[in-house]
Formats: sequence, C-alpha cells, structure tokens
Amino acid sequence: MGDRPDSEGPVVVSEAIPTGGEHGVGADEVEQERIPTPPHLRVMREFARGGMGHVHPAIDRNLLRRVALKRLDKQFAANTFYRDGFIAEAQMTGQLEHPNIVPVHELAVDDSGVPYFTMKLVQGVDLSRWLARPDRRPGTSERLEEGLEIFLKVCDAVAYAHHRGVIHRDLKPENVMVADFGQVYLMDWGLARLSKTEPSSGKRAQMNAKGPVGTPDFMAPEQAAGDPHAMDERTDIFGLGAMLYELACGRTPWGSAGDGNAILKRAAVGKLVPIDEACADVGVSLRLRKIITKAVAVSPDARYQTVEGLKRDVRGFLMGGLHLPRRVFKPSALLVREGDAGSEAYMIVSGRCRAFRNVDGGQETLATMHPGDVFGEMALLLDEPRAASVEALDKVVVLVLDKELMREGLGLGGWTGALVVALAQRFHDLEHQVRNSGIRRG
Repeated sequence: MGDRPDSEGPVVVSEAIPTGGEHGVGADEVEQERIPTPPHLRVMREFARGGMGHVHPAIDRNLLRRVALKRLDKQFAANTFYRDGFIAEAQMTGQLEHPNIVPVHELAVDDSGVPYFTMKLVQGVDLSRWLARPDRRPGTSERLEEGLEIFLKVCDAVAYAHHRGVIHRDLKPENVMVADFGQVYLMDWGLARLSKTEPSSGKRAQMNAKGPVGTPDFMAPEQAAGDPHAMDERTDIFGLGAMLYELACGRTPWGSAGDGNAILKRAAVGKLVPIDEACADVGVSLRLRKIITKAVAVSPDARYQTVEGLKRDVRGFLMGGLHLPRRVFKPSALLVREGDAGSEAYMIVSGRCRAFRNVDGGQETLATMHPGDVFGEMALLLDEPRAASVEALDKVVVLVLDKELMREGLGLGGWTGALVVALAQRFHDLEHQVRNSGIRRG
C-alpha cells in the first residue's frame, strides 16, 4: 500500500470538456509498465497494489471528479486466465450497486492490451488501520460500539451480494474501507465467485480454479481445503465471523503462531482457537462470544445459514443497552458502597469488577463480574440499601440504568413488573437466610 492520495478539495467548474493537465506518471514509466492512459483521464502515480493489480488515483477530465484506476499488471495481461479473471471482477462489482460497495464507472482494455477499470476513489483508511489506533484497543467500548456499526454495514454489502449470486471469499479488515465521513465500503472482489450462474469460460474460469483461496487468517476450512464447489454463502459467513472475532479480542480464529502456511494447515483441519480462550484477557460479553462461536463454526451447517441471521443477532447485542448513559471508573474506584441507597443499576461494557461485603472486620468476595454482567438492580427494584460493595479491578465502563428507565423498560406498573419485583424479593429473602445461617461464600 502506497501513500494515501490527497483529500478532496472544494468543487470546481471549468465549463469546458475535456480539461487539460498532464499525467502524474512520466511517459517512460507509462511505456515501461504499460500503464493505461485513456484520453479522458489524468492518471497519477500508483498508491496501492495487490497480487496482480495496481491502483492509481486519476481525474476524470470531463466530470472533474477523482476516481481510482485499477489495472492488471503487465506480466499477467497476456494470460487469458488472469485477464478474464480481472475482467470478471470488474463485471461482478459493476453489477453490485449498493451503498457499501464501491461503484465501478467503466471497464476497458487499452491499446497495449492491458485491461483496466475505474471506480469511486474512497478517501479513508482500511478497517485494519482503523482498529490499530491506540484508543481502540480490544475491550474498549469505542472499538466495540463503533466497530460493530461498521461491521453491520459490511454485513449489508455481503447480504446484497449473496442475493445477487456472488460470494466474496476474501473478507478481512484490509478489504473494508472506512471513509472520512462515515461511509463504509467492502472492497476487492478479485476472488469473488458466482453462486447462481456460470461465467462464459465455465470450468476454466479463475473463480472456479481449485486450491486455497482467500487470506489464511480469515479462511473457512472449506476455503483452505481448496474445493471451489464446497464454498457457498456460509463461507463468507465464516469470514464475517473471523472479522468479528478480531474486532472483539484483537486476534484471529486460527491463532498467530507460524507463517501463512502453518495457519492454512490449521484452517484446513479446523483447528480453531475458541473465542473464550482468545479473549481470556479481554472483557468480551458472553452474548457476543456466543454469536462469534456460531459464526466461525468449523462445520458450515453449524454456522449462521444467512447473513441476515448473523446481522440480526449482532444488532440485537448492539442495541441491548448501548444507548444508555455511561460512566468510566479508574481501577480500584468504588462503583457501589454497601449500605448506600440504591438509585441506579449498572451493566458492564468493558473491564472487570469485584463485588464484596464486609464481614467480621474483613472482606468477603462475592463475585468477579465481566462485560455483560449487571449489578445494583436489587436495591433499585426493592428501594433498599446496597447489600454489597463493587470496585473496579480495571478501567471500567458501565451503562447506567435509573429507576425511570427501568420502569419504562420493564413496565413496572404492569403485571410483568410486579412479577420481576416479586422474584427480586424472593432472592433478597433467600440471601438474608444464607447470611443469617453464617454461611460464607469463600
């Protein structure tokens, strides 16, 4: 990846077509590298490259808009297998008209035989770089909340592609662009495969070639095994799950030990690192871990069967309280003090807490709580003093639920609210019985 092109400036109008201006690449480089320079484009120096292609920023001389020109490397241009695959990528992407898929403007072959296509030039960073920022470390609410919003937009793009009969087969953070104004684009459809139709070249098509396809860290086992006919929409669901895995804990499903070949071998035999193990040092809620576990199941039949199913569960998790007010506590800070009046309940977003009570001049630890755990609700429901204290073991972020919000959410004025309060009272009475018996929790 080269330097990012300059950000867009203000709109200008020349009232003439085409406009002038020299290319940003010299004539010698154009000839040596066989860089397409169609007359309606001003082509600049490349800023990105992949295994077989190069990407240049360019300016459309007629519309005065910045575009990206992707060209096939000259050494592959004469090979029908690679040339047809490059053209297929452009044709597939060009038909996927969706807000989260970069639009393709044109496809052509220049006079030297090099195919190229132009598309929207996205100003932003890829998701991998977005995740690497220091304030988005695994376990932080910023990484999780904002990252899940991005993830849902990627799901929208993949779901639409599946509806149109295309599977991506290379889902990873590097192929997701997060633009400057909140747009999210799923990029690089070079390994995509048709699932409902066949290309004109049939079994000879690049998309039907046997062998591992994708990026090992994010490959489903059937991708690593290399049979294209075993790959379907659920293969992409694994890729989405692997991205969600990294979003949650900063690691990938097959582990990081060894090079790409070692990871590929583990993927081929389904030797997956359980998410519970991968996030042992990172606070990840049980609900999200269950979603990830299902998405990256080794067997396609055990995964989500549609992107919509995965998206529904992730959205449910995201909306399950993240709209509530939040507070941040430093390590060792006391969130709740035993004996104080209870006016709020809390749900942990990130970090860990310890619940304890004072017994015979010492402290009795009741529980260690993790993201997704709720505390303080008993005092809030029963209008009684706090039965225990809670301190932060790490930097802790909590969502805050007061009585009014709880009344609205539970419908405390109706029969469901009465049932919840009655259950709380029973647990409260049982706790008092345990205390009075002299039993300690250790």
